[in-house]
Amino acid sequence: MTKLTEHLQTLEKSDLIAQQMSEADLEYIFKHVFTQESVYQSLLRTDRRQLHQQVGEALEMLFAPALKGEEQPEAPDNLPLLLAYHFETSGDVERALKYLKVAADKAAAAYANQEAGELYSRALALLDDQDYAQRWELLAAREVVLDRLGERDRQATQLTLMQTLAELMADDTRLAVTHNRRAAYFDKISEYQAAAEAAEVGLRAARRSGNRRLEAQSLNRLARAAWRRFDYPAVKKWADEALEALKMVGEPATKTVSLLHLGRASYRLGEYDQALEYIHAAQDFTRYTDDQESAAVADLILGWIYQRLGDYELAEQHYRLALEKRRMIGDRYGEATALSHLGWVAWDQQRYTEGLRYCLEALDISQSIGDRENEAYALTGLGLNHEQLGNLDTARSNYEEALLIHREIGAMTLAMFDQAGLARIALAQQDQPAARHYITPVAEWIQAGNAQQFWDPWSIYLWAYQGLKALGETETAQQILTEAHTLLHQRAKAISDDKLRYCFFEKVAVNREIERAWQQG
Repeated sequence: MTKLTEHLQTLEKSDLIAQQMSEADLEYIFKHVFTQESVYQSLLRTDRRQLHQQVGEALEMLFAPALKGEEQPEAPDNLPLLLAYHFETSGDVERALKYLKVAADKAAAAYANQEAGELYSRALALLDDQDYAQRWELLAAREVVLDRLGERDRQATQLTLMQTLAELMADDTRLAVTHNRRAAYFDKISEYQAAAEAAEVGLRAARRSGNRRLEAQSLNRLARAAWRRFDYPAVKKWADEALEALKMVGEPATKTVSLLHLGRASYRLGEYDQALEYIHAAQDFTRYTDDQESAAVADLILGWIYQRLGDYELAEQHYRLALEKRRMIGDRYGEATALSHLGWVAWDQQRYTEGLRYCLEALDISQSIGDRENEAYALTGLGLNHEQLGNLDTARSNYEEALLIHREIGAMTLAMFDQAGLARIALAQQDQPAARHYITPVAEWIQAGNAQQFWDPWSIYLWAYQGLKALGETETAQQILTEAHTLLHQRAKAISDDKLRYCFFEKVAVNREIERAWQQG
């Protein structure tokens, strides 16, 4: 009998350990966690570190195939995290960093965003302050996670640190990535001019670096900025330039974003067939790359298109798919956007109570992550649904809040939508001066040629026509109706699908009303 066996038997008789019989090899476990902790703490610190090092190295040898990406069923699911723990405790910083990053990347890929952020933070704490390159890489990875979580203050800090490190290294590639990510950050907090400026800086850095993929990403960020300005020809210009830059380097994920921009712009210009073609092409790339974020965007845009065409069931289906993907990713920004759109399509389907529920949920998320644009969009959706339920005072309050935010962020087109809503409320409450106050800027905006670029011009046209007619301004009202009717038929001619063209005229209530008003003269 060996001394080890004697010691184990003595401990077993003392009821401190027990054989773990479920395993093929004979193993012992402590019967009480306090006993285990007491024994562990009794070891000298140097001995503990040495034992952790030995355990870590033994695990590396035992599960070498799994660490190489090969199938090894007996390997623990948390193997990288387990190895990181042992090497971190042993003081082997190099291997601890290696496995912490593997564990963090694995968590991020599985959209376990909170866990991934904590693991990146642990890795950063171990890193030498002078290791700028590796520190930048870890900060960049953590910034993506914080973006998904909507933690905007922490995200802004990451971007500042990333820029500082990139400048210290005089690394144009890292600078381009940083400014592109900063452009995305500004876009999500509704600072659209700052987003455009960051994208321009990113483009200059990308071109200095000679990196065509990064150049295309910067061009896509400029396309996004143009989209925010409702400059759809510019969106197409930047997206086409991005595709041109990608001809030599491929990069399906970036090409997908360009196609999504082209689809967005085509949709806003009323080129529905072309828009569907671009978005379906983008969907094909997302299946090839398993790009869930772009797949969610594609579903959202398809929802927009089918909602405007009057196929509300198909629109709702795509919004639900977008919501499902955003929740899987853990993207709070995208989740709120999908919810608010579900609230609007519920309004189209006259399911007003359900619409309120979606918009309230979207509002809560948007306010918690500082998403001003979607906060206002959810508020407008609340106003629409409350108005139809007869809650006019609540609807007015919702429209007023949304109008204030839209003005603050410079979204004047959406502000017109809110003003039209306030005019309707004022007329319903027989307050003609207030109705005139709100509807006059809307009419002037339409007459200046702005309505044709709005994603839902028909509602604006109809409400302006009805409001002006109720106020006795029949000549201006008729001019607006004429423009609406002409554009309605122009857009309809561009819809090749017979079913969708029928839905466009018959299922979209405002389109039916425009046609009826025109027929009545």
